[in-house]
Amino acid sequence: MNKQKRLLICFLLSIIFLVTSCTPAKKPETQVNPEMRQETIPADMDKYKRGHNIPGKLYWAGSAQDKKIALTFDDGPENEWTPKILAILKEQQVKATFFVIGRQAQAYPEMVRKIDENGHIIGNHTFDHADLTKLNAPSVKNEIAECALVINRIIGKTPALVRPPFGFHNEIADTAIYSRNNKIILWSLDTDDWQGPNAATIKERVIPKVKNGYIILQHNGVNPHLGGSVEALPVIIEELKKQGYTFVTIAELLEVQPYE
Repeated sequence: MNKQKRLLICFLLSIIFLVTSCTPAKKPETQVNPEMRQETIPADMDKYKRGHNIPGKLYWAGSAQDKKIALTFDDGPENEWTPKILAILKEQQVKATFFVIGRQAQAYPEMVRKIDENGHIIGNHTFDHADLTKLNAPSVKNEIAECALVINRIIGKTPALVRPPFGFHNEIADTAIYSRNNKIILWSLDTDDWQGPNAATIKERVIPKVKNGYIILQHNGVNPHLGGSVEALPVIIEELKKQGYTFVTIAELLEVQPYE
């Protein structure tokens, strides 16, 4: 092979090497196991997810078979919103459930009596509106027992239905509440009315979203921002009645005893 041919072959080999080395390698495909994307919830924690009733102990909603709804009001009583709500419920011929704070009941016993006399159910919302998940078992029992005692002294009945403030509860709180043969009542639909939305916003948060058996949460506590919620209440009742819903108390919705 003469010198020219050898030079040509070397030149071609150099070109092939340069082209090959500069071509990016294909990125390997990532194999994803679809099961790895799924969040696994430990079985012992699953019961604390909202949406799971524990019959005889904890409820977030009633039967999906019946076109019934329960209105509930937290954090009262007091003298501004509670009378207005009671007047609306009376005019609409609707019964509701009021989860009262012990301190508030102590300060406004006449409103507690009026709620009871109007045929509504009174539930236990602790004495101090405490976050039960931050308390030990004796303290949880004390919060529930003190509120129950105040209510009993006013209306002669001891509530068997407990709503943990903020909806916060854990195994310690649950065990303490169940030890009293009380039931935990959460909710299906939260209006977040304590933040002060107007009536139109409250209506949009309720009317299009209601389903059979829903428990609706509103407030009647010491809060200057509940005007929109109270204004929306009669409209919500009237519209849902037109849709065929019946308003009942928690005791009727869940078929449980409201008092010990």
